[in-house]
Amino acid sequence: MLTPASYQNIHVRSWKARRDSGIVKQDLDFSCGAASIATLLNNFYGRHYSEAEILDKMDKTQMRTSFDDMQRIMPELGFEAQGYALPFEQLVQLKIPVIVYLKYRKNNHFSVLNGINGETVLLADPSLGHVSTSKSQFLSAWKTRDGEMEGKILAIVPKILILLEIRCFLIKSRSSNTFYGRTNPNAAKR
Repeated sequence: MLTPASYQNIHVRSWKARRDSGIVKQDLDFSCGAASIATLLNNFYGRHYSEAEILDKMDKTQMRTSFDDMQRIMPELGFEAQGYALPFEQLVQLKIPVIVYLKYRKNNHFSVLNGINGETVLLADPSLGHVSTSKSQFLSAWKTRDGEMEGKILAIVPKILILLEIRCFLIKSRSSNTFYGRTNPNAAKR
């Protein structure tokens, strides 16, 4: 049973605070790309960027951004980014959050895809906050291309992960007597 004294220790948060927790909200109509980058880097990689800092680095304080603009600033932040067109089946298999390009009622928009769980898609959206949407609703906004490569994403990873991946590949290649797919003739002499 709760006593009046125990109510003092209850921390109450509003629905809006919970919805927007951890999300860098966009302050401008066109800044969803910058806010999505800040949200992804802050929450998944432990950085501390604001929307304004990202916009400043992109030199896009008065204009819309593209995947190309976002990709261009990543090395300066210690990351690499690559844009991909892919089918939903591959999107489901991703193990990291990515920025997705969406089209809502003819409006271009960027959001962070946090995951897909069965028929539910989880977004960290710079305009709407944490969003749980149906697969069909997500697909109607994400399918912006014809053919099997139906949607676009921007994957962002730290440069250090790329270097570690290359190093692991080289070590694995040496241990299997190959280097970049070619047989190492000196391996048998060791």
